[in-house]
Amino acid sequence: MFRRTRVELLSAVILPVGVVLAVGAAPGPETSSSAPAVVADGPVSFARQVRPILRQRCVDCHGGEATEVELNLATYEGVMRGSEYGTVVEAGDPAGSLLLEMIVAGEMPQEAPPLPADEVALIRSWIQQGAQNN
Repeated sequence: MFRRTRVELLSAVILPVGVVLAVGAAPGPETSSSAPAVVADGPVSFARQVRPILRQRCVDCHGGEATEVELNLATYEGVMRGSEYGTVVEAGDPAGSLLLEMIVAGEMPQEAPPLPADEVALIRSWIQQGAQNN
């Protein structure tokens, strides 16, 4: 009886520890040391915070010479001009902004990992704050 209790006790202790260690070692969402941090307070800067995200994650298809659906996300002017379907950012209205809607839905970027939650929150804040060219 002592032997069975000891095995059960070890299993009860070792299994949870193993799970904690395995989960702690599991890779998390892709992050980049060059990705801008989310701002808790104050205005979000397009130049310093939003544009680097768009350049890293979007301009391969929507910037420079590659402008699928005529959408150029490499510059502020291109973002605000929109695509062949119309505007993609509605300043002050994140819910009405197609760019954010497609990112949140996981439709963009195509054939790439989805944007991390902190980058999505940053873009949402920038749009909510009026999508300024700052």
